[in-house]
Amino acid sequence: MRRAVGVCSLLLLAASAVMLVTGGAAATRKPTPLWRAQVPTWSQDDLNFFLHGSMGTEIFPEPVLRAFFKTYPELFPTTDLSHLGLIPDHDFGWPIGFSRTPAVKHLGNLPAVGINCASCHVSQITSTAGGAPIRILGTTSHFNVEAFFGSVLAATFKTTEPANMKKFLGAYLGASRPTFEAAWSRQEEKITAAMKADPLGANDIAPGELHAIANADLQPPFDADTDLASRAHAMLQLFHNIRAVLHVPDQPPDKPPPASGPGRNDAFGLLSAALLHSPAYAPIKFGLVWNVDRRTWVHWDGNTRSPSWS
Repeated sequence: MRRAVGVCSLLLLAASAVMLVTGGAAATRKPTPLWRAQVPTWSQDDLNFFLHGSMGTEIFPEPVLRAFFKTYPELFPTTDLSHLGLIPDHDFGWPIGFSRTPAVKHLGNLPAVGINCASCHVSQITSTAGGAPIRILGTTSHFNVEAFFGSVLAATFKTTEPANMKKFLGAYLGASRPTFEAAWSRQEEKITAAMKADPLGANDIAPGELHAIANADLQPPFDADTDLASRAHAMLQLFHNIRAVLHVPDQPPDKPPPASGPGRNDAFGLLSAALLHSPAYAPIKFGLVWNVDRRTWVHWDGNTRSPSWS
């Protein structure tokens, strides 16, 4: 596959051609896909990479995220994440702008998902006259990035409570309810003690460091003899690893920062605040990335000189 140009610059060439060729002899041929009109030099592989290619951000274990959906519908009211302004892609199984990798070492070698540039730079419009929705590449999306990350982090903190861990593990392990209830009841005292001893999964490790977690400590299947106390503690350590990779402290803040809102997240400000302890960030609007390869400086604050790399 021809790896087009880079982070956001490989993505986009296109506003002026958001239309299909119709009429005349073209009407007898199969219509050109709309994305092809927007980026005529791209192959199908280029488009697939733009929509779902990995940028190395896969930090959310896929089965854990699915279990969070079932455990906390108040945090995840839609399982396709459309409530966050994301565009579902049912063929891929996750929204536009999500990538997937089969195994991540510090996540116990679980499959994991992350986001790429398309999550913030693809939008979808629907004509009032009807017809199929139209996806536009390289424009401003309505993805509420902070709400997504915040919901996942809130779920990790909520699952430090034994009652919530019980619901979560039941969903994660795919256990039959009567069998799981019986096993939990037999082991409840041991489970509660293990969680109380290390509620944030941060014991015996320096701040920001990662636990080495064996895949066997996380993976189903479940049976009546499964050690649920060990599984619960391994999950708490996994949640610590997720937070550590995001440079989020294991202690939740007393008051969350003000929300930026959909399509208004300052990615570089958030990184700067987390990594460099810089002053607070402020909301900005996702930029257009059309013709980015012809710009000298990119991003709203001009923090990147070369928008292209190969």
